[in-house]
Amino acid sequence: MLGAAVLFALMAICVGLAYARDPGLSTFVASALRGGVNLVAIVLIGLRRPRELLGDGRAELWARGVFGGVSLIAYFTALGHLGVGESAFLNQTASAWVAVLAPFVLGERTPRLVWLAVLGSLLGSLFLAHPRPETGDTLGRVAGLASGLTSAAAYLSIRRASATNGPVTIVFYFTLVATVLSVAACLLLGVPWPRDPWVYAWLAGSGLCATFAQLMMTEAYRTGRAAPVAAAGASGPALNALGGWLVLGQVPDRSAAVGMAILFFSGVALPYLAERGARSETGAG
Repeated sequence: MLGAAVLFALMAICVGLAYARDPGLSTFVASALRGGVNLVAIVLIGLRRPRELLGDGRAELWARGVFGGVSLIAYFTALGHLGVGESAFLNQTASAWVAVLAPFVLGERTPRLVWLAVLGSLLGSLFLAHPRPETGDTLGRVAGLASGLTSAAAYLSIRRASATNGPVTIVFYFTLVATVLSVAACLLLGVPWPRDPWVYAWLAGSGLCATFAQLMMTEAYRTGRAAPVAAAGASGPALNALGGWLVLGQVPDRSAAVGMAILFFSGVALPYLAERGARSETGAG
């Protein structure tokens, strides 16, 4: 999972470098190019077993694609306005949303201890996401929060789809739907495509990093204990923030730094509290 976190951080940094080369780069173009490369890569990986790509076509696969595609566009919007660190931490609020929504979507009870971490995530989000009118980044913060909520919906869809479908199938549907949504938005809005070849290079790199990160993350959840895996995944936003600082010179303000710190510790604690709460409630039963 740590490998996946590193690759996801590299993906975000590649996107940040693309925005640095072309400040006017459209979010839809960026997500379309990233998704397109991701789609080609996963198709090539799945060519050995073509039937595995399509899976059983159940509704949850398409739901994962739609929610994941919207989350990708929202996340890239946040990246263009806030930078890689703050965007990643806002996206990481997905873990808290999963805890809130799981009882209603999956019928799984959220242990009482987990709500402490959820409240911590909420507090961190308030520090990180409150608008700064002087910087004009309200859209980026709203988009970052939206990416977390839609990511949570995508993760819940994965849980239901994975009962009869493997990692390659799930990633294929995500990249297919996300690419179609992004390209359709580009065509409908008539947004300009970049002319700088380095923009294409950085976005292609982000797509390749994302492909292998998604496969590694799925394999980690498939073979490892959920709590340690999820806690390791919580290191991702911290790696993003470090990379944004070292590579792109993006330094968060004081309020954002406090929010990021709270979200980091809440994200690490949440999976362990979930596991501990589940054990205690099982024992009590």
